[in-house]
Amino acid sequence: MRASPAAGHTPAPTLGQQTRTGTLHLAFEVRGGRTVLMREFQKAPLMIVRPFALPCGTLSVFVVNPTGGLLGGDHNEIQISVGPGAKALILTQSATRVQPSATGAAATQAVHLSVACGGRLEYYPERVLPFAGSRLHQTLRVNLDSGAQLGLTETLASGRVHAGERLAFVEYRSRTEVWCGPQRLYLDVLRLTPAPQTRAPGIWQHLDYAASGVFVGPGEIGNWPNVLGRLASGLSAGGAVWLRAAAARGPCLDADLYEARQSLRQQLFGAQPLKIRR
Repeated sequence: MRASPAAGHTPAPTLGQQTRTGTLHLAFEVRGGRTVLMREFQKAPLMIVRPFALPCGTLSVFVVNPTGGLLGGDHNEIQISVGPGAKALILTQSATRVQPSATGAAATQAVHLSVACGGRLEYYPERVLPFAGSRLHQTLRVNLDSGAQLGLTETLASGRVHAGERLAFVEYRSRTEVWCGPQRLYLDVLRLTPAPQTRAPGIWQHLDYAASGVFVGPGEIGNWPNVLGRLASGLSAGGAVWLRAAAARGPCLDADLYEARQSLRQQLFGAQPLKIRR
């Protein structure tokens, strides 16, 4: 087993391999009765579009990657903090395209979110799209203070389906966990390593798009989002609301996920429906 590099040290790329390390740090706080982006640090290829306030008072930010996506060996680091009373919505402009490298190295991404008491962070990135031969290792950790609110969804495609690359990636590995102080509210660990037999009809059947989510808020759920054969929700052992969905087509999954998010936001946060123009 190869030892991990020391913290803060990025190993030099091997001959013929160019790698990129994208960094994005955002801090939201309340000033003058409204949420503002107080601090930001951007390092290409991670960038943000100018923040804009929604009618509900939430500050929305789009994360963009102007390159062709994550190449094997690339690393993204995202840190987002939300202060007391602040409300932030983080979206991505497009899918996260994961491309292979000549050496077979994995692309990596580490996301760390923190929310203070009375704050709300909603993080709804577009789907991950793994190309044939690609690897992605991702970790996402959320630290909540007591009384903090969270909305989080993640979406995965089986590959570039229309290009005939269904389940042709080498590996997809993710670990998502949500903590409130010393208590873990939610843990989702996924590792997919497709093999030739996995790509045959009947393993994923006809479903090429999957989603998961977790929501934490003070409200109670009286109407659980559930669509037979397509979407389910429930309560984790730690008290967080979990969400699972799958569909044969991306737009169908997006529509189910949108309706489920709107329902959970209203019930848990008492929030009005989001209306975002891309």
